Amino acid sequence: MNQFNPPKYVKGLHIKFGENPFVLLAQFAFSATRQMWTKEEIELVIRMAKKGNYMNLIKILKLHIKK
Repeated sequence: MNQFNPPKYVKGLHIKFGENPFVLLAQFAFSATRQMWTKEEIELVIRMAKKGNYMNLIKILKLHIKK
């Protein structure tokens, strides 16, 4: 579930399955920063993504990305 109401998305980011989790989080944070997300919004998504295993990380990031 997207953490924001209304839903908020990072546009144009591609998640590559099998990539190092830290790389994925850094790419997300960089793209979100360039798209004017606040630091708190980025930290919320990253915190939720880190709570589970690799599949959870991918799922949470994909919920916040729009191609």
